[in-house]
Amino acid sequence: MSLAELRTAVGGTPDRTLRNWLKDLVKNGEVRSSGERKGRRYRLASQSALVTPTAGAVVVDGEQSLVLELPPLFTPANEMLIKRVEAPIYTRSPSTYREEWLDAYVPNETAYLSAAQRDALRALGKRDPVFRQAGTYIHKIYDRLLIDFSFNSSRLEGNTYTLADTERLVLQGTAAPGKPNAERVMILNHKEAIAYLVRHIDTLEANEETIRTIHYLLADSLVAPGAAGQLRDESIRVSGTTYAPIDGRERLSRLLGALLSKARAIEDPFEQSLFLLAHLAYLQAFIDVNKRTARLASIIPLIRGDFVPPSFVDVNPGAYLKATIAVYELNEVGPLADLYAWSYRRSCARYDVQARVVGFDEISALYRTARRALVTDLVRSKTPLGKVAQWVTERVPGSVQSQHREKFISDVEAEIKSLDASRIAGLGITRQELDEWQNR
Repeated sequence: MSLAELRTAVGGTPDRTLRNWLKDLVKNGEVRSSGERKGRRYRLASQSALVTPTAGAVVVDGEQSLVLELPPLFTPANEMLIKRVEAPIYTRSPSTYREEWLDAYVPNETAYLSAAQRDALRALGKRDPVFRQAGTYIHKIYDRLLIDFSFNSSRLEGNTYTLADTERLVLQGTAAPGKPNAERVMILNHKEAIAYLVRHIDTLEANEETIRTIHYLLADSLVAPGAAGQLRDESIRVSGTTYAPIDGRERLSRLLGALLSKARAIEDPFEQSLFLLAHLAYLQAFIDVNKRTARLASIIPLIRGDFVPPSFVDVNPGAYLKATIAVYELNEVGPLADLYAWSYRRSCARYDVQARVVGFDEISALYRTARRALVTDLVRSKTPLGKVAQWVTERVPGSVQSQHREKFISDVEAEIKSLDASRIAGLGITRQELDEWQNR
């Protein structure tokens, strides 16, 4: 069966999602592929793998009729909720913020994720911290997180940058030709916001200062001057839904504080993550960029606990929007929980593959911040190349353990040798400072 035939059979599934499903099935030996590019065909690997056709199944041609069952997004009960928000908007009841829904949530008693879901996600997502220091796993996958989260979160907002476009922009600063400037800014804002979270991981928590900072970084240059990071006073409307958020900065501040207080009291990191994802989007505390803020806030409890962060890999924008509308109009989190758990499995698989592909230098990651700070100081001090080795040796921070000292110095010297314009943003130095140092 060709990709085009599979695409028709599972109408509505994004190409990237379908290709990833097929790639996993081929890797696991459940499906065979032959041919190249447009001529590629897929068959089940074994005739004994005959299954009964079910909803969402795809018949794959082979030596006999076989069926390939693709993973469902929603449980039957949550599919019914999705059907309700798919009804014409004029048939759905008007809705607004219900404070009693937030009040009814009791941390560590109420649960949006079932016990089985939480156990499965913890087992799947837990990773060993670097040198047993909590909150350090994130450095293993930092670059991949920057790219994947920036791409997927922006894609859910209609951004047309491809994954390759996003990677070039995030790592090299190269914008995609012909794309709106606002799309470039949206992605770079994600990069800055993620960097902020990782930089402050030791003290990070879901409080109002953090949420407002995330919004400021995500919304800068995309909202009216002065609105980034500020709770709104004016009214807003959310397109595609009957939901009308409440107004008033004082009331929004009180409710934001209440929901964040409940979030911090939730012990399970995945339940806290989903709670933030649902309730920050529901409150709509800012003039715009609320869902992006909720998505980024949802990674806080996971990166703090050395879990793989959710990156919303392969999430269909339509499915995500409908699941969010179910929160807005029905106060039902079930569809969003299904989608969250489904995509989290995709994120874990993606990061594990990436970690094996690129390898990982744990000592380099452990002292990443100290190494970059030293390089920045060296450039600004205009130390000549001939004196770099002595300068670095004399300034090794006390936080570097004695057994790591030699490796740390080597890493700093390697960073200096490869220093060029592509690295200055990560170091916080200007092109003029780099040129002045290089010319000296």
